[in-house]
Amino acid sequence: MEYRPVSVGGAGIPRLQELTYVEAAALAVAEGKPFERIRLAILDRAEALARGADHDGSLDAEKWQRRRADAMSYVHNTVDVLKELMRLGWVERHVLPSTPRSAYAHADVTYETTRAGRAWAELVRQDRLAGYNALVGALLDAHPQFEGYLRLVGARPDSTTDHLTVPLLRNDGPSGGSLERYLDAFISHVTDASRAGDLGWTAPSDVIEESLRGYVTRAVQRSKARAGQHRNQQRPAGRAVEQGPLITRKRFILLCEEAAVRLALGSAGCPMDYISHELLRRWTRFLGLANFSYYAPGPSALRLWATGRVEGSGSRPVFRRFVGHDVRSSVLRSLPQLWSTPDGHLDDASYHPVWRIRAAVCWKLRISDDEFDAAIDAAYRGEFPDLGFRVHLDEAIQLRTPGSVRPLVLRSGSGHDRVFHVMSLFGARSSEEVLTR
Repeated sequence: MEYRPVSVGGAGIPRLQELTYVEAAALAVAEGKPFERIRLAILDRAEALARGADHDGSLDAEKWQRRRADAMSYVHNTVDVLKELMRLGWVERHVLPSTPRSAYAHADVTYETTRAGRAWAELVRQDRLAGYNALVGALLDAHPQFEGYLRLVGARPDSTTDHLTVPLLRNDGPSGGSLERYLDAFISHVTDASRAGDLGWTAPSDVIEESLRGYVTRAVQRSKARAGQHRNQQRPAGRAVEQGPLITRKRFILLCEEAAVRLALGSAGCPMDYISHELLRRWTRFLGLANFSYYAPGPSALRLWATGRVEGSGSRPVFRRFVGHDVRSSVLRSLPQLWSTPDGHLDDASYHPVWRIRAAVCWKLRISDDEFDAAIDAAYRGEFPDLGFRVHLDEAIQLRTPGSVRPLVLRSGSGHDRVFHVMSLFGARSSEEVLTR
């Protein structure tokens, strides 16, 4: 996916859906590659990530070949990552393409790496974790919103809570009513949740009303204006153009979420637009500092929480991530509670989607998805022999996996990846056949 251009002037968050683009571009610049080769390096990284996430063979290799051949493809990403390297002081300032159409004039332009940029490129080559830890320190200095986001979710020394929660209605609102009724119900829901507390932010009811209604109303009005312009451009002389719905219910619900996210972040002291929040939650999950889920137990909400802490910034950040054997042991010890029957025994017949169990455990323990997956893998390999139960996994699909979550992928003994969608627990003496690898 390639984001369309949005202004990120000043210290705003660059539109980079993958932080690994920074690594790909920095190494390419350090090797003296021109703009077109840097574009291809970023595109190669994007394809590698897509291949790594392709568990059903649906990846379209020809699409990636077409993108390579199209000199305007991924130009936005390339310009944004070069701007970021210049902002970090790792590449000397230089003129960049203003649009994809002008990229051809910059195809053979090379860029100069600064001393700090050369040092980081060498560090990330030698020790990738140390390289990305250093990148965190640089991002903290360059982007107040990055630091603010980490503070709000609990990953900074001055954090006052370990999470930020954004109440949502999803499809729980009035199903047959108008969009206006849905918005009324949504505003009431967010107001009630704010009064109840424990969201990591709070706001007066009149501010909630004005913020949510104003954001959604303005977005709908913009959509109507664009639709009117489009109809005028498409209308044949003397004929009317059939008009479809201006805003679908799904899009309207998303607008309400966008409004609530902006309200929550602003009320907690770190205002930002919705896309910046999406990028930051993706970056911080990759960096092992925070996690998020729409599917943790409880009222419908987007929950964001710290999975580590970072002190300081610049060249000397200090990290503590919630990882390792003890964390994985806690994951496994928490599982029986999700399967316990009223009499305290395991419900052997109950299988649940992995993504639901993962969301419940990670939210409860404030850990990353990677640590949950590592714990299940360790149990599956017999590294925790005294659990008192066995973990059973199956490749069957019980419910559609939401787009914001990923399946559980484990490497088999033969070196092949297996994708598991559901899981259950069985007593240690259960006669249920154990999955073989």
